[in-house]
Parts: sequence; structure tokens; C-alpha cells
Amino acid sequence: MPIRTELEPLDISSLHHDYRVTFHQELAGAIESLLDLQESVCIVDRNVAKLHGDALNPLLGSRPTLLLDALESTKTLDGVEEVLNWMLDQGCTRSSTVIAIGGGIVQDVVTFTSHIYYRGVRFILLPTTLLSMCDSCIGAKCGLNHGSFKNQLGVLHAPNDVRIVTPFLDTLNDDDIRSGYGEIVKLALTENATDIDEVIRSVDRNGLRCPELLSMIRRSLQIKKVVIEQDEYESDLRRILNYGHTFGHALEALSGHAVPHGLGVVWGIDLVNHLSVRRGFPVEELKCRLHEFIDRNLSFDLAEFPSAEELIDMTRRDKKVAAGQLNLVLLRGPGDLVIEPTPFDDHLTEGVHEFLEATGAVHRN
Repeated sequence: MPIRTELEPLDISSLHHDYRVTFHQELAGAIESLLDLQESVCIVDRNVAKLHGDALNPLLGSRPTLLLDALESTKTLDGVEEVLNWMLDQGCTRSSTVIAIGGGIVQDVVTFTSHIYYRGVRFILLPTTLLSMCDSCIGAKCGLNHGSFKNQLGVLHAPNDVRIVTPFLDTLNDDDIRSGYGEIVKLALTENATDIDEVIRSVDRNGLRCPELLSMIRRSLQIKKVVIEQDEYESDLRRILNYGHTFGHALEALSGHAVPHGLGVVWGIDLVNHLSVRRGFPVEELKCRLHEFIDRNLSFDLAEFPSAEELIDMTRRDKKVAAGQLNLVLLRGPGDLVIEPTPFDDHLTEGVHEFLEATGAVHRN
């Protein structure tokens, strides 16, 4: 069902520059003030341009526009080089502004490119997927894939403006909605018991496209805002936002990106919750309730599941490995995440294998 509501803006403080997130019910209203923006270019997800071409035409038809395919192969140095060459061809200068319309892949490529082009140009984000709306559009981080490894390259470069536009939600397919919930669940668990309870109740009552979804997006950004404003450069506190990502990224890579990012994250959350119980944290009841919610709403099928050994071996290349140990974000309680240095030993392998067996995802040769 279409989701319509009025939401207050969010102001984000950044070490780069402060910026605002606004919420718009109509695409025309969201782009109106951009029509008079001088020296601007647009970089747009090709599918979004097709789905929303008529509404976007006043903007895209009046300035240089590059259409990108939202593929993992685009989120690489090759993809960045394509955008850099195009910006040079358009005569972009340090005074130019890049308007990025797309999900996480377009967002990552534009953030990286805007950071290095003339040592930094302005960019504005109009996120078009649930995942990019509820999480990655703020925080200044981006990541590029390198070889078979996910998000190994990146920069920190804050946007100058973020606009959440409701109609983009209306044209997302069910898998995109499900993927976005991976980050909603993560951020809800980051804060307290109340937030995750409200997510579960809303979805159980009205489904994933519930009327509360836009409010969930704003609440997710509000939770993340508190974390990134304290630790934008991920020296300490912000590392808790990697909850579920270590094994989620490993599964994404080993599946050849057959598992969407958000579903990989929520699967990783389910796994580390199991490891949290094994570590002795008193979260058995919460772990079971979350597993049931994930199994009902956010599960997926793989023709062949990686083994525990393959998953752990992939995590050895994770950015969160230090001094030969994996800095794993575990659940100590609702709103109580802790970073635990975890050795690559038999105990970790046994825990991962136990989870795979319990969830029917055992590797078969």
C-alpha cells in the first residue's frame, strides 16, 4: 500500500559539514529546489530513471545525466573510473554538485567519486531503496568491492543534503523491501527493547509494507545519528553498527552476491545472536524471538550453503580483524551490543557449524 505521512527533518552534525535529511511525499516537491541549482549533474540508477522518468524529467532533462546499472560490478574502481571520465567530459569543476538518485550502489560510487574529484565536490543524495533510506544515506561512509572482497576500499565524505522520497518505496519489489529490513532490525536492536518490539508488532500486524514503515525509516536514521555524531570515523562506538555485517558480508561474497545485503546482515545478526548465547550472554529468549521473526519474514534460499570453515575463512579478510582476532559485535541485551575480540579457533568453528545445523543450512559436498 502507498505510505503517506508527514515527518520532521533530521539535522546531522558531521566533522565535514552539517547536513539535513528531509522527507517528501511527492517527487516533484523533492526536486523543485534542485531545478535552479547551478553547475549540477545527475547520476541515476538506470531502473529508477525508467520507473520514475516522467516525474524526474524536469531535473534529468535539464542537465547532464549519467545512468548507472546498480550491479556489484559497478561498485568498483572500474565503476568509479567510468564516472570520473564522464564528469571530466561534462566539464565538471570544483564548484559542481552531483545529484545522486539511486540505492546503495549508486550512493557508494558517487560518494567515492565526489571525494576524489578535485579533492572533493558537493553531492546530494536521493536514496531510492529502503536499505539506503534507513541506513547508508547518512554517516559519510562508502565502500567499494575489490576483487572478490566486499567494501575493502572506501572513504568518508558527508553528503550536503539527503532527501527521502516516499514514491520510491511504492515501486520497490518485495525482495528490496525485505532487504531494507535487515538494517531496520539492526538499528532497532542497537537502541533498546522498545524499538525492536515495535518493528515486530507492526510487521506481524500489517506486513512488511506496513503504514509505520516511513516512521521506521526516520527512527532508524535517528538512532544512527546518535552513534555517528559521537564517532563519525569509527574509532570506537560506531563499530557497533557492524552488528551482523561480518558474517553477512562473508555470505554475500561466497554466494556471489546472490544474497541481498540486508538479508545477509539479518542472517549475520541471527548467527552472532547464537554466538552471543554460547558466550554466556542472557539473550536466549530474545535470540529465539528474533530468529522466528527473521524466519517468517526475511529468510532466503541458496542452492548450496557455504560451510562454517568457508565462512570463517572469508571473515579473516574482514576490516574488523586485528592482531589475528575478529572484533565481533555480539548481543549482550536489547540496546546493549559489545565488541568482543574473538580468536579463530575451534570454539568459533563449532559455534558457526552449530548454527548452520540448527537452521538447516549445513554445507553439502
